[in-house]
Amino acid sequence: MASGKARSPAAPDIHIGGWLAQPTRNLIRNDETVRRLEPQVMDLLVFLAGSAGRVVSKDEVIEAVWEGRFIAETTLTRAIADLRRALGDDQRDPRYIETIPKRGYRFVASVAAAGSPGAPSAPAPAQGQPQDGATADFARIAERLASARRQRFVGRQEEIAIFRSALQAGDPPFVALHITGAGGVGKTTLLHEYTRVAHEAGRHVVRIDGRHIEASSLGFLVALGQALGATHCDLGAVLERWPAGGVLLVDTYERLAPIDEWLRDTMLPQFPARSLVVIAGRHEAETAWRTNLDWGALTRVHALGNLRPDESRTYLARCGVPVQQHEEALTFTRGHPLALSLTADVLTRGDRLAPSRLDAEPEIVRLLIEKFVQEVPSREHRLALHACVTARALTEPLLAAALGQDDVHDLFEWLGHLSFVESGPYGLFPHDLARDVVYMDFRWRDPEAAYRITERLLSHLYGRLERTQGLEQLRVWFDVIYPQRYNVHLRAYIEWEGFSTSYSDTANAADHDAILRMVERHEGRESAAIARHWLERQPDAFMNVRDGTGELIGFACHLRLDAIVPADLAADPAVARAMAHVERHGPHRAGEHATYARFFMHAERHQAPVLACVAASASQLWTARGLAWCFIAVAQPDLFEPLFTELHIWRTRDADFQVGGQRYGVFAHDWRVENAEQWVRLKAERAWRIEHALPSARPSPVT
Repeated sequence: MASGKARSPAAPDIHIGGWLAQPTRNLIRNDETVRRLEPQVMDLLVFLAGSAGRVVSKDEVIEAVWEGRFIAETTLTRAIADLRRALGDDQRDPRYIETIPKRGYRFVASVAAAGSPGAPSAPAPAQGQPQDGATADFARIAERLASARRQRFVGRQEEIAIFRSALQAGDPPFVALHITGAGGVGKTTLLHEYTRVAHEAGRHVVRIDGRHIEASSLGFLVALGQALGATHCDLGAVLERWPAGGVLLVDTYERLAPIDEWLRDTMLPQFPARSLVVIAGRHEAETAWRTNLDWGALTRVHALGNLRPDESRTYLARCGVPVQQHEEALTFTRGHPLALSLTADVLTRGDRLAPSRLDAEPEIVRLLIEKFVQEVPSREHRLALHACVTARALTEPLLAAALGQDDVHDLFEWLGHLSFVESGPYGLFPHDLARDVVYMDFRWRDPEAAYRITERLLSHLYGRLERTQGLEQLRVWFDVIYPQRYNVHLRAYIEWEGFSTSYSDTANAADHDAILRMVERHEGRESAAIARHWLERQPDAFMNVRDGTGELIGFACHLRLDAIVPADLAADPAVARAMAHVERHGPHRAGEHATYARFFMHAERHQAPVLACVAASASQLWTARGLAWCFIAVAQPDLFEPLFTELHIWRTRDADFQVGGQRYGVFAHDWRVENAEQWVRLKAERAWRIEHALPSARPSPVT
């Protein structure tokens, strides 16, 4: 076989010994099992099979399979070992790949093109394998993921029977089915199967995941409206588009607890009578679902447990785990679905599990993930995995940006097939139990690469900010802040839970009294009088923060200092001192402006921790074009100084001021000295760095 690419995109199926290899699908199968190969390993198999009977040197293999790229010899030997394991070959008594010392390899199994004279007949698909022709071609990666997921699905017959009976009944025995269970027990996988069953019954299915929407009635309606193609995101528009027999599947419901009452009492009662709702979450259903006179008879609650031993063995067999290792896997995992899935990943690479048995499933998951990340196929795959656990949700363009490559299709598909990675409306994301372990492992292994990936992710996201607006732009800002959650200086200051439980909107006249009461409660009457002045002068500077029920839980006020008049300087000593600082250290130039985060607070906790929406809006304003200065005032400057020093928002004592007997500390940044692009790089550096850092050096002022 000539040097070059090992296989074409349309490589035909070939019989290799007792296996049928299907290169276009990266599958090998026989009468009993099906196994999926990594694309590189399939390329290796195709090349060796095409060279059957002759000795091929290692250089020849590298030239054909890796297209001459420089790779370590261990990469080739690892790929050979992976292929041997997949084929069930023994290096000491080879039936497929023979090692020729100091020369290379020879493929010794019989090889025949599928359908050629004398070729064996195609093996009958084992239970759960894809049928030829039915699912051989996929238009999208999502279809391949769904097919692979279906092949591995086992058990849950009782849960499926309950759901199917409701679909088939003229008068369904229930309207709401709550599926509860611990993390990794298979709730999301079951909802995927419910989707398939409902489609078979001719039902329209809408899926909502609490991880990807704001925990508010508005956020829920926006998600429903987008799924239904509604032109408006209000309840009337959604109900108008909702099909008579529609099925609503809601995942990660624990994130939507703030709107549980609204969903139960306001929205769902208006759905058509034959609608079904399945709600999956980690927590038990609220008591009102079962005790409410209206809902009690129409609600079912089902706790999801581990798989039975026979179901676990079936699952392991479909994953290609040898029968002799099933007992070991069952002892180690006790049927916990996520742990079983990760165990299969480990055992199909020929590893052996430690003999210890842990009592808690999350610890099993942790041990398996730690083992997995030591043996990803290549450094390129490890970089892709790190991008996946760093980003809030990973898309193919975002992965390309993180790796600095144009074509990441195969890597993205590889991520989608990982046991602990799930897919949602905004991209791929790892299971909660997996994210931290994988992140910390990679950051320990290759801190410089961790920094580069984080920097590229943030740069790409900042670019997206310029092309988005409204709710979409706010979501991107959350994506920008999320990678910085491991920074020891930021972690304690940000309310990270607020990423999914609060949202922001512009304050209107109806909110003014509540805002003023908040200011008076925490800062006194004189501060409230100043806030009233700014509500009259710059009402658009005030941003509300609301919880999932729509209740006002906080606000922020970002003043524009280029619109200041003498009356403002007289009314607010904070602005007067900030303007004096600007005049002394770097006056505005043509086209420049300044902002002042004059107020920010939570209704109960005042300023700490900072609400997620407030942090996002501040970052948005601070990277705006033409910004010369930003200022921020806090009641406890000593508390906040580590946070703002980490962000290069510097302590500015000559701008401190006093109101109502309370002295406020001020922090500021001159964006002509350190611009937004440099600040992005700084945030990337801080995002991956976890240890305590030396204090940052303050740059010289602009001249």
